[in-house]
Amino acid sequence: MKYIVYLSLFSLLFVSCQQTQEEKEEAIAKKTCASCHKFPDPSLLDKKTWETGVLPEMSYRLGLGNRFELMTRISDEQFQSAMQLNVYPESPTISQEEWQAIVNYYTRNAPEKPNPQKQKEPITLDPMNFQIAEYVTPNDLIAGVTSIKIHPTKPEVWVGMRTHQTIILDKNLKAGKQIPTRSANVSTQFVGTRTFLTGIGKMYPNDQKLGTMYELVGNKPSIILDSLKRPVDLQVADLNEDGVADYVICEYGFEQGQLIWVDGKTREKHPLKMQAGARNVVIRDFTGEGKPDLMVLTAQSREGVSLFINKGKGAFIEKPLLQFDAVFGSSYMDIADMNKDGHADIIVSNGDNADYSFSKKAFHGVHIYLNDGRNNFKESYFFPAYGASKTVARDFDQDGDMDMAMIAFFAENDKGKNEGFLYFQNKGNMTFNVSNLGVPEGPHYIVMDAGDVDKDGDIDILLGNYQFGKRKPGAKVTPGLQLHYIKNLLH
Repeated sequence: MKYIVYLSLFSLLFVSCQQTQEEKEEAIAKKTCASCHKFPDPSLLDKKTWETGVLPEMSYRLGLGNRFELMTRISDEQFQSAMQLNVYPESPTISQEEWQAIVNYYTRNAPEKPNPQKQKEPITLDPMNFQIAEYVTPNDLIAGVTSIKIHPTKPEVWVGMRTHQTIILDKNLKAGKQIPTRSANVSTQFVGTRTFLTGIGKMYPNDQKLGTMYELVGNKPSIILDSLKRPVDLQVADLNEDGVADYVICEYGFEQGQLIWVDGKTREKHPLKMQAGARNVVIRDFTGEGKPDLMVLTAQSREGVSLFINKGKGAFIEKPLLQFDAVFGSSYMDIADMNKDGHADIIVSNGDNADYSFSKKAFHGVHIYLNDGRNNFKESYFFPAYGASKTVARDFDQDGDMDMAMIAFFAENDKGKNEGFLYFQNKGNMTFNVSNLGVPEGPHYIVMDAGDVDKDGDIDILLGNYQFGKRKPGAKVTPGLQLHYIKNLLH
């Protein structure tokens, strides 16, 4: 009997020791990785992606790893900028033993292959009430649309191009005037009789202050602000209630960026959040206090949605609403009442796959977070879609509820269905009929807008193509294809 008791104690101690080592490695991983952003669970990525993508980059950011190897992985400009910001410290911030514990934890617990997508609604080819047409510019061999904006009152479409030209098209998509800017226009805004453009600077990841905000004076762009860090969104509203329109700018940056509001009267900049990745903002009275608040989506590892509550006289208080995983890939946010309860809900598209974890991610797709009426949000719908980059909610079929249109820049069309564009027809109770409307495979849709292009009373959709790198084998893409026009036939 004593022998059995001793053996049992020995077994428990042995198991306990084994667990203690694994628990120790987990504790080190959680302490280290959660110090900068939400702790990423190993199941988010497959083992190879952790080993060859994320962990090597993380080692550099902890002052470990081969610095010369790092210099071969990124551009000299990016390296020098990161060094100035102390992104890659010269001295290790943890010991080699602690680093090995982190590596052990992730490689031991990560799946061998990316997790599969959850079951989702079948995707049809039903064109429903839409007709598809293409807009081609024969002289441009490579598509490069950087923004699309359908004019709210005129039969015009404003298209930003990587050639640093903004082209004004008529309702038949025939090109008219061209407006030159220093860099590609990524955001056109119409506010009353005023028109604003946003030049991003350089498209690829950087922290250079090359971005510019313009207002058109006649047909010429006049600079309002420059030296912006890779701005990607601009919204206009009277935030401090002085009767003059102010500006909210998302300076996405790369390693360093910010969300700012700018006094329209004094042009003084007021930082709201000093952090890279501010993606887009919706201005609305979300609290019912009669002042314009800001709902903001942030990407770049510290991902999530925050409400900046307007307290008057230009002062704001941030209320974090949603926090996402560091590899979530936040790409765009829209606000709409999706369940017809009178409250603004949040729609988030996540599918950014141009980072250190390039792989199929089962959590990419369209997420709807319903509002409980007190600005607390809970996910109630998820449609898996690899590479989802933007979703907009509109009543496309004019039946009184909100439908959705989605583009996926990093689409993975590996099951015979093109998911580069999807249309979600709302059937009530958070259920949707999903179709790609017969939109062909091949283009990389980076931008989209929904509005009445031909001013016939219904909502149309325009998709902007941006090609880079090598095309997929067998993909049929017309040289110069810039736009797909999804014309609504309801009238």
